[in-house]
Amino acid sequence: MVFCTKPFRAMLLAVVSGAAIASPAMAEVPWAWAKLRTSTNQVNLLTASGSSRPAAIDDCFCPGETLNTSQRSKAEVLFNDGSLTRIGERASVRFWPNTRRLLLNQGTAAVFVPPNQGRTTVQTPNATVGLNSTAVVVRYVPSRQLTLVMALATSPTGPVLVTTGETGQELALQGGQIAFIGGGSWQIVEFDLLEFYQTSDLMAGLRLDDPNYRPPTNEPLAALRPSLLQALNQQAPFDAGNSILDPALITDLTPGAGFQEAENLLVTPPTPVDELRRFNDTPPGVVTPLPEMPPTASPPAENSPLGAPAVVQPATTTAGDG
Repeated sequence: MVFCTKPFRAMLLAVVSGAAIASPAMAEVPWAWAKLRTSTNQVNLLTASGSSRPAAIDDCFCPGETLNTSQRSKAEVLFNDGSLTRIGERASVRFWPNTRRLLLNQGTAAVFVPPNQGRTTVQTPNATVGLNSTAVVVRYVPSRQLTLVMALATSPTGPVLVTTGETGQELALQGGQIAFIGGGSWQIVEFDLLEFYQTSDLMAGLRLDDPNYRPPTNEPLAALRPSLLQALNQQAPFDAGNSILDPALITDLTPGAGFQEAENLLVTPPTPVDELRRFNDTPPGVVTPLPEMPPTASPPAENSPLGAPAVVQPATTTAGDG
């Protein structure tokens, strides 16, 4: 996976007002249940009363239950509205009844929401992610109180909105952008969608990098594929020269020996992404070193229309006290 701070075609919106990015209102289809589609290695369901059982294919992942995965384990669940969620290793997720709210207490989840189902929320202990008719990957690292949010596409209803828990600032992510949130600061950079699809175990088998793939009409991702492919096609090629190796931020089957190193990688002082410069490990993907940035950056001009081409001066921003 490649990160970059070069100019790119999708506009970066750092902090903007809620009114400027509000999505059109639509009827919401609440989540009533989810069904376990796949289960790899050790996956457990924990009831509200505290009893745990191994999860099996076609089991109900019911509201109020917590789905936990162990090391080298993963699961895929399908909600009653057709939303698909892939859950990586060492993760803990649950959802509330009659809502569209998913709580991620640790680990990684890829959430694919089909069109016209309403606003979906993924919540971590320090961030809230709102999306409509699009897909995100969200990871929470408890040891660093760090949230990573990757937007896989830009929905016609608007960008992915991320609200930071400590400062309440609202970030808008277009397809191919990733946000790092932790320690009262945040940064946004661009990442290589193609590299991510080709190296992430969480994306294995989805064929999101194949424009010639024709899915069956009943495939959960069928309606989302056009916007996912559009984001992939619109992203300018990455130059992997002068790069360091990706520290496995999203890779889910990382060998256990390197997991703690990956968790300890992104510390907040001075900024989360600064630590990427000094880390050199061997998981797949690369990351482009970031240039030195000024302490603050200005939001885009008020007359910049959402989604219009823009050259971002720097493409990474760190929140200040405001």
